[in-house]
Amino acid sequence: MTKLALYLRLAGQNLVKNRQYYFPFFLIGSACTAMCYLMLFLTYNEGVQEMRGAAYVLLMLGLGSVIMAFLAVWIMAYANGFVIRRRNRELALYNILGMQKSNIAAVLGFEMLFLCAACVAAGLALGALFSKLVLLVLLRLMQFDAVLGFSFSVTGAWQTAAAMAVLFFCLYLFDLRQVRRADPIDLLHSDRVGEREPKSRWLLALFGLVTLGAGYYLAAATTDIAMVILLFFVAVALVIVGTHCLFGAGSVVALKALRRNKRFYYQPRHFTAVSGMIYRMNQNARGLANICILVTTVLVSVATTVCLYVGIEDTVNTMYPNAIGINAICSDDSYRDTDFSEWDARLRQVAADYGVAGDEFASFALLMVDTHYADGAFAADIPANQYAADSWSVRIVHAGDYARLTGRTVTLQPGQVLVNGLPEGVADFTVGGVAMTAAGECEPFPALNGQTESAHTVCLVVADQDTLADLVKQITPTETGFVPPVRWVVAINPASVTDAEQVDQCATALQNAAEPLPQCLNRITVLTKVGMRQELYNMNGSFVFLGVFLAVMFTMATVLIIYYKQLSEGYEDRSRFVIMQQVGMSAAEVRATIRSQVLMIFFLPLIMAAIHLAAAFPMLFRLISAFGVADQGLFVLCCLVTLGVFALCYVAVSLQEE
Repeated sequence: MTKLALYLRLAGQNLVKNRQYYFPFFLIGSACTAMCYLMLFLTYNEGVQEMRGAAYVLLMLGLGSVIMAFLAVWIMAYANGFVIRRRNRELALYNILGMQKSNIAAVLGFEMLFLCAACVAAGLALGALFSKLVLLVLLRLMQFDAVLGFSFSVTGAWQTAAAMAVLFFCLYLFDLRQVRRADPIDLLHSDRVGEREPKSRWLLALFGLVTLGAGYYLAAATTDIAMVILLFFVAVALVIVGTHCLFGAGSVVALKALRRNKRFYYQPRHFTAVSGMIYRMNQNARGLANICILVTTVLVSVATTVCLYVGIEDTVNTMYPNAIGINAICSDDSYRDTDFSEWDARLRQVAADYGVAGDEFASFALLMVDTHYADGAFAADIPANQYAADSWSVRIVHAGDYARLTGRTVTLQPGQVLVNGLPEGVADFTVGGVAMTAAGECEPFPALNGQTESAHTVCLVVADQDTLADLVKQITPTETGFVPPVRWVVAINPASVTDAEQVDQCATALQNAAEPLPQCLNRITVLTKVGMRQELYNMNGSFVFLGVFLAVMFTMATVLIIYYKQLSEGYEDRSRFVIMQQVGMSAAEVRATIRSQVLMIFFLPLIMAAIHLAAAFPMLFRLISAFGVADQGLFVLCCLVTLGVFALCYVAVSLQEE
């Protein structure tokens, strides 16, 4: 028999003999290949590239591909590392029986080649099988019609095969390094070497507690949305470090503290459980911490993306209350001398051509000051820590525009205003340092498209156009020197124009009719509710797709770690079972002890992940609030449902593996 035939035969026999290790490795490799192909299939799909909102989808797919590549490398490296460690004694025996390390390297090379070919073939077949389903799910999330026909991405397939070949080659190089550095005699007797009791690392445990507490504090105390985005990843890093430290050093410290409690420790049930857990936690700390982080990532990604998607309609109705909204910024210098009557009449005529009645068309000049209120004074800016909880929006129009809006003619003296929404009992107040006196009540103004509503809104009517222009110069600038400009606003809500295509046509006609603009106007934007609804479905649908896609990857990694950990626990428990019976414990007592330890170990990450999710809730809610979802109850429900569903799956996997 030639060497090549011998290598091939040994490689095949080794894969079959070690199938309990390699079959999960093959499954996870095939799944990673399929996921990689599906991402590339969607990226290169012509229908996806040409759909409305394709930029959002391609951006999400690009981001997802990077994250998925990192996860695939990490998952495969973990699985390969576990397999090669479990085979160390077998490879050492080959070396002692006369095989050179170069011969062992050749056998490992053929094993890795067989695995790579099998994973790529199965993964591409699996990816092609589910490609149509994944495309339909993406189109459904984005509210697009399904497309007929089946397609296979040749470019995506060969790129996937090339990427997996590079990954498997790197894993093979790692295995070679392990084989070359290993001492066969030491490996052969490694199972007879006694394990030392882990030391109590108080400083590391304290460091983990401090970093975890710091991450929780940032999540609870950060209220400014800009700081939330900036500090979110800092909080995540602190929680990851704290979790690893507490699972490693903190668990040993806590268990040894229980052991020093003689009343608690010197009881048959507690004695074996605590002493065994000390060694178990020392061996499994890193894996349990990884499971905890993966579970937390699944919970966060699914809960937030699903909440964003479910809350789309509420977001649209809140941020885009008008069927068509036009917004244009006015120049401070020329606003007071501009007559908008001809321009306004032009837009009204275009809207009337599309069936918009006169009372369904509202246009007015508006000065809007985002502010906070204290002791009769509305400041000219919002402190970072008060935006969500105590924000105010002061909206000011002049009497002429108010008359066109409501048909109500009013006469006001300088300094007098009509108000709506002022705090109770307040008559004299200031806005940005300008003194005003309430002379009566006005009707609320139409809401604005594309404007996130503040917690409180105050509507003011001033004497005339000159007064409104003067306010821009009189209001005290913010710390950045920003002075709120006057803007011209159009709000259209036709009862008869409900067809999405007709609304788009009306909006386009208005956009064209707006040219040329009055001298003081610039930066005109036209926003429609139907258009922004589609934009949000494109964006949030992409978020949900990416969140669920990555959650599947994280879940696969979690299941893989649990499987291999249960496998290694089983081998170790077999020897412990014999020793415990030899010292007098019954078989039932031994099984009960080991079962309680295993259940405690595998449910600890889930419990800790639930705590992480609860601690991160305030920061996560502020993040999704920036996307327009203000329903806290909805987010709570999404978190609870996600946690409940995943907990059931986690328990099923853990008990099945046990």
